[in-house]
Amino acid sequence: MDLHSLTPVLGLLLQAEFDPIREEIGRLQRNFQGLIWGFIAAWVILVGYVLMLTVRERKIRREMDRLKSMIEETEKK
Repeated sequence: MDLHSLTPVLGLLLQAEFDPIREEIGRLQRNFQGLIWGFIAAWVILVGYVLMLTVRERKIRREMDRLKSMIEETEKK
């Protein structure tokens, strides 16, 4: 038996040996992708919440200005 006839057999053995490593790499990549999607979702929720607070703050500020003007009008009378 020479080395050339063993090469395909060695290739199959090496490939079989590295399959668990490839599976682990694939699992880690899927986990990393899930982590990235989780961070994106968290940022979208955070930005939405901040925008909602900004809209509420403007609405409250307008209401306060309206009430101040009403108080000033009643004090003038």
